[in-house]
Amino acid sequence: MLPPDLAAWTACPFQPNHSIRRIPLAVLAIFHRSLRLAVLAISAFLVASFLVHAQPSKETRDQIEAGRLEIGQIEAALQRDSLNDARLAELRARIDPIIAAIETIIQREQPRADEIKARIDKLGPAPEAGKGTPESEDVAKDRAEQQKNWKEADETLRLARALSLRAEQAKEAIASRRLQNFTREILKRGESVASPVLWLNVAKGAPSDLRALNFVAGQWGEAILNNLDWYEVVLIVALTAAVFFGWPRARRWVLSGSLSKTTTDKDGEVYEIPRLSKALIAIRLVVLAAALPVGFLLVLQQMLEFFGLVPHRVEPILDSIFAALALVVAVSGLALGVLAPNAGHRRLLDIPDRIAREFWHLLRALALLSGATLIVEAVYKAIVATLPLTVATKGVIAVLASFLIMRAMHRAFLAGKEGEKPATPTASWLTPARVGAWAIAVFIFFASLLGYVSLADFLVGQVLWIAVLGLASVLLLTLIDEFLGVGLSSGGAFGSRVHRMTGINRSSLDQIGVLGQGFAHLLLYIVLAFMVLAPWGVDSSNLLGSARAAFFGFQVGGVTISISTIAIALGLFGIGFFITRAIQNWLETRYLPRTSLDIGLQNSIRTIFGYIGTIIAAMAALAQLGLSLEKLAIVAGALSVGIGFGLKSIVENFVSGLILLWERPIRVGDYVVVGDEQGQVRRINVRSTEIQTFDRASLIIPNSEFISGRVKNWMHADRMARIMIPINVAYNSDPRQVEALLKEAALSHREVMSDPAPIVLFKNLGESGLDFELYCYVDVDARGATRSELLFDIFQRLNDAKIEIPYPTRRLEIAPAPGESFSFGGIVREK
Repeated sequence: MLPPDLAAWTACPFQPNHSIRRIPLAVLAIFHRSLRLAVLAISAFLVASFLVHAQPSKETRDQIEAGRLEIGQIEAALQRDSLNDARLAELRARIDPIIAAIETIIQREQPRADEIKARIDKLGPAPEAGKGTPESEDVAKDRAEQQKNWKEADETLRLARALSLRAEQAKEAIASRRLQNFTREILKRGESVASPVLWLNVAKGAPSDLRALNFVAGQWGEAILNNLDWYEVVLIVALTAAVFFGWPRARRWVLSGSLSKTTTDKDGEVYEIPRLSKALIAIRLVVLAAALPVGFLLVLQQMLEFFGLVPHRVEPILDSIFAALALVVAVSGLALGVLAPNAGHRRLLDIPDRIAREFWHLLRALALLSGATLIVEAVYKAIVATLPLTVATKGVIAVLASFLIMRAMHRAFLAGKEGEKPATPTASWLTPARVGAWAIAVFIFFASLLGYVSLADFLVGQVLWIAVLGLASVLLLTLIDEFLGVGLSSGGAFGSRVHRMTGINRSSLDQIGVLGQGFAHLLLYIVLAFMVLAPWGVDSSNLLGSARAAFFGFQVGGVTISISTIAIALGLFGIGFFITRAIQNWLETRYLPRTSLDIGLQNSIRTIFGYIGTIIAAMAALAQLGLSLEKLAIVAGALSVGIGFGLKSIVENFVSGLILLWERPIRVGDYVVVGDEQGQVRRINVRSTEIQTFDRASLIIPNSEFISGRVKNWMHADRMARIMIPINVAYNSDPRQVEALLKEAALSHREVMSDPAPIVLFKNLGESGLDFELYCYVDVDARGATRSELLFDIFQRLNDAKIEIPYPTRRLEIAPAPGESFSFGGIVREK
């Protein structure tokens, strides 16, 4: 069944001659309507061209006046109540070129008016008479001329904007009238299908209808007998036989040979295959089951018409027959690919086998009914059938469709074979779909009985249309999820390659994949919404105009705000950022390791290049948005107060980070001490620096602390670190022997440097023994481990040399109290 607009198109009196190759009924009607609209569009384009190519102000005014007269004619035509949908569509087609031309004029005149206004502002106001210094005659003349030009430009812009508003209002009025016509036609009440009066009228007109049908059939048979040659019969039979015998073989090849390799294991058991493979299999089935038969039908149709086997009056019938067959095979092929009624392992929807089979049978039956409606309408038009016959036929088809929907829902969810349990819905959308199907079936049935046959017939077509859109959306959503959600993720093939090329972390890739997947879903849902609303009397031109305005944007203060501009700007920034990260990754992994630069300088080069690339990408994106340097300066001035108060610390840390990268007081890999914390610098970021402490904790320090505070860097000059080990030995030890022993222990260690040589200092005569200190130099990374190993070695050497490490001693004397004669003394050892 065709939407109301398309049904109106097919009623147009268009009679092409036999030399033109014919196409199916729906496509022919669309072509005819497009041709008529094209003629109107050309006329409107001439007016628009006249509007656009004006240079002087007077010519622009004349062109605006021409557009005003055109809009006035359209407004006058809208005052008539007898306008049908085709006429309203013609009026609608005349408005868009005028609106586009007016917008072009406004875009051309607005900068000119702004320039004139700027010149007037520069000249300033005229001085009052008798006050101040009088201005020269040239300045006064220039001001008067500029004010005159600005007045003309301002009036032109006002007239253009007023005309644009009138055109938009006319467009909305046309859309409202078309919706009213559609509603009135759909809700028109006639005879009920169950009314005996209707069937009596059908019986009265049956003899004349049969005679007309017999006459048309006789004309067709006579044309075939008179024009068909033997070689034409051979060609038609050969083509039909090739398709009849070749198509089943190709279908078996797709279903068995090419798919068994991906769905069975070595033991021949079917296993679960990836969703991407399911979607690709579904696409092949759709192409095989739909595209090839439709192509055959088109070729066969062209052959019949080329051989002159189709009379002029039979052409619409033949077109409708081929269109109906194409509709049936297309719907059947799409349902076969997505629902997979006999192969649950490759089904894209998570539904039981019985529900899939019933849905498939229902869609094929509805497609057959819709195809039958196309053929019947063409036949009735050719024979000029009586109105009761048309109403009765559409009513019967609507009632039959409602019974088919009820039967399918009953068999899919409630009934089954003996001993078989009812199917349990596993997908969340099945329950609302089931309730909606029952409701629409009951509504179609009672609408037919109450006389709303047009409404019932329209709803049958919409059930099939929405089901087809749903199946197509399932297939497209699966492809989107697999190519973007999975393929661009960190585990996907493309995502892994991007990770290797640019070094972008895997979590960021996952986020990019999810965002891309969500954006693609949004676009698909918008397109589906347009396609669902199109047959319901909604003017698709208005919807597309609103979408075009949102996509191509509007201007605010000279800056274009639109989805397309923002998308392009984001795309430019993304491309620039991607290239920057790729070059950074190349510098880090390929070029810089082959140089003699230290790791800290390599990191600084990589980071600074990242800043430069990101700034360039951001400038390109801002330029695409229309933000020039002057406008950015204004924005920066407006934000200066906020930066001075709220963002002070962020800006301070950012500048400190740049200083760290330029002066390099600390570098990546340095061991630093900041306050009570110490560790190794791992990363210098824009705002902060990451330090890994010796207990493996990450310490985030703002960059400003490294610039304004005190920082101890063990590796600022070189990687040499000094170890100091204090040693205490007994008083009876030989100091020279201890010195030699300590130097020997230090020089025997592989990490201790011989230049500078180890030093042993005799520091003090302590309370308990002789105090020595050993100083030696090692690589900073080996400082802790080397000190520990030296302590082990020195302790062992002192034991071997019988050199005692004394305990601290204290001598305590207790004085007698006054009047007492005893004393007590002793030695106390303390550990």
